[in-house]
Amino acid sequence: MKIGIMSMQRITNYGSYLIAVALKNTFEKMGHEVQFVDFKIEPCINNESLDTYLEELTEKDKFFINQTHEFKQKFKTEFLKELGIDKRNERPQLDTLVIGSDEVFNCTQDNPDVGCSLELFGKDANAKSIISYAASCGSTTYDKLKKYSLDKDVSNLLRKFKSISVRDNNSKEFVEQLIGVTPEMSLDPVLLYNFENDIIDNVKEKNYIIVYSYNLRFSKEENEAIKKFAEKYNKQIIGVGNYQSCCDKYIPAHPLEVLPYFQKADYIFTDTFHGSIFAMKTKRPFATIIRPSNKQKLGDLLERFHLSDRCLSSLDNLESLLLEPIDFSKAYETIEKERKKALQYLEKNL
Repeated sequence: MKIGIMSMQRITNYGSYLIAVALKNTFEKMGHEVQFVDFKIEPCINNESLDTYLEELTEKDKFFINQTHEFKQKFKTEFLKELGIDKRNERPQLDTLVIGSDEVFNCTQDNPDVGCSLELFGKDANAKSIISYAASCGSTTYDKLKKYSLDKDVSNLLRKFKSISVRDNNSKEFVEQLIGVTPEMSLDPVLLYNFENDIIDNVKEKNYIIVYSYNLRFSKEENEAIKKFAEKYNKQIIGVGNYQSCCDKYIPAHPLEVLPYFQKADYIFTDTFHGSIFAMKTKRPFATIIRPSNKQKLGDLLERFHLSDRCLSSLDNLESLLLEPIDFSKAYETIEKERKKALQYLEKNL
């Protein structure tokens, strides 16, 4: 069958890239012909950012931020082409369009690279059938849809899906409230797929902590806390792909190098969904800060995989949390169970 993947594949983000790799390779192993499909980017309807960022930049900060800008250009011009993502591919003729994974249902977000595009709900799709896989609403809720008068349009589009799969409880409730259907809860593709034959391991660093977030999203207090911990235990602080002011080093790693960097890190400090997943996947000690913009999906992730104790409630607890041994056994029991369910869902609906 001719399968199209409509995801966040053009976003310069490691999680989005690895999702694209995972879905493409999974579908091809099932015997399908796979292509990535672009959605039409529309203006944002919500311009109120939920997160705070560092405002005063040092010369060191400016130097590394310039490097991250160069890296993002390389991401677009080189790394995406390796996935076969180059010229825009809008509304191709398909047997099945798979929408997801990632925040494809987050139509009230403030990212201008995505905007409020109803094509992410299947509008004007040129496919015999439409399904979603592990879709997320991110910070969008049913109440927000009502606020922006999008509820009727979105509900009408979702009713046309052959089957709906989401990756978090907020998204599940979102679909239930809109169309009265309980969607399948599915595993994020990064946990679904084994990257063993895809990863690039060029890691030379030792004795390091990875801080993983969007550029400069850590507060002054958060940067100071992680620096204090690193100094006490003689660790260097590395930003992979993105930069925080506490970093000793910035590494613009290839997306397929990310998991090896996590695997060899002594500790992980993150406030992102996929940063937490990378730590889970590599079984490394980690602490996660939950922000207003990701509390629905990130809190759900940690709870679902029995790792809610990884949530950092106070910076005073950072040291004890990172040093506390983690029992990943329950998490991996759940992952294996959910992996089987996810593959069954895909085999049934593709």
